[in-house]
Amino acid sequence: MLKRRQKLPDSLPYVPTFDTVCSRLSLPIEAKETLADAVHLAMESLMPFEEEAYTYSYEVVRERPETLDIFVAGAANETLAQCGHDALRAVGGLGKVRLDLSALGWARGIVAHWPQMGEGIRPVLVRAPKEVVFLLLSDGALLEVRGFPPETSDAVLTHAMTLALMRLAMEGGETGTLGRGLCLAGEAAEAEPLRQAMGGEADFEPLTDAEALLQQGLRARTEDAGAIFDLTPPAWIAEAKALRQKQMLIFGGAVFAVFWVLCAFALFFLPRYYQRQAEEIQAQVDAQHTDYLATMALRKQIDLVQAYGDRSQSALEMLLLICQSKHPNVVLKSFTYDRTKDYTIRVTGLADTTNDVYDLIKKLEADARIEKVDRGSQVASLDRASGRQAFTLTLHLPVPPPPEEEEEETP
Repeated sequence: MLKRRQKLPDSLPYVPTFDTVCSRLSLPIEAKETLADAVHLAMESLMPFEEEAYTYSYEVVRERPETLDIFVAGAANETLAQCGHDALRAVGGLGKVRLDLSALGWARGIVAHWPQMGEGIRPVLVRAPKEVVFLLLSDGALLEVRGFPPETSDAVLTHAMTLALMRLAMEGGETGTLGRGLCLAGEAAEAEPLRQAMGGEADFEPLTDAEALLQQGLRARTEDAGAIFDLTPPAWIAEAKALRQKQMLIFGGAVFAVFWVLCAFALFFLPRYYQRQAEEIQAQVDAQHTDYLATMALRKQIDLVQAYGDRSQSALEMLLLICQSKHPNVVLKSFTYDRTKDYTIRVTGLADTTNDVYDLIKKLEADARIEKVDRGSQVASLDRASGRQAFTLTLHLPVPPPPEEEEEETP
């Protein structure tokens, strides 16, 4: 049986009915426990082949109080190989999808499409392009099957269907009353053999898409857990099992090979790679250490030069002092350092408030390098262009003593 979670192929393979030996066995209800053995004995008398040369299957189609109706069918393995082996392999269903009989698919599809054919005893003649099948349905269950090649003459069909109906009449009340027949064919005239066999009228329905109707029935049977008929030879199932084992072995070998490559990479190539990366990093560290030593030597030289030079009153130091003392909202407009006569610095700028100017003056006067800060007649005045407080400060720095002149030594 097909697993319910497995997706069905678009076209299910099947065995044409005329390529098989079909029969209905009526066995006592007591044979239910040993049904497989009873069917096996019956097939030995039905099949004209050696036991190893054919495959058969069976399915219980009707269970009555004292009797079991068993539908059995068998076919030569050579015939099955021609019509089913390649089809099963093509859809990947070998060992997964049952190899069903076309007559069983026709019966299921016809009852689903014409529900009235599932009531009482109904004869059905299907004249499809690939085969001709005569079915006797009892409440939808298959009682009799006759399969013929598509080129079979009307006379042969009439004779075979007449014999099947005579057998049904001989069984009498065990089967029920014969109902109206149905012929599915391309033309209405093809229903004439069924009418002659029944001795009366039979309904005709055009068979527009025979393959679709057959596939509908086969698909319904595949999804039905009670349908167990399967003509797949055991050798094919063994072949499919061996093939899957081979695929698993190949897959396992591939996984092992990938794992081995990863292990080899981890054991042999990764250490070398990390060693090379470590060497490159060490070379970069050594190069940076050399630059670091050169920088430290230069800084020591600069510190030595700074130790011998006083630059506390240089223009840059004074400008740095003013910038560090002012608020961020105070903007300097000019900076003039006059060292010609007196060491003075004239600074002009703009501030938001006079408090910012007072704060700047206070910080400058606190510095030891500034003797005093001259702010003029007023601290700040309004600058009409910017709307801010303009100020002018004069910083007085101590005048350094003149350099001492070296006295010339007298001989």
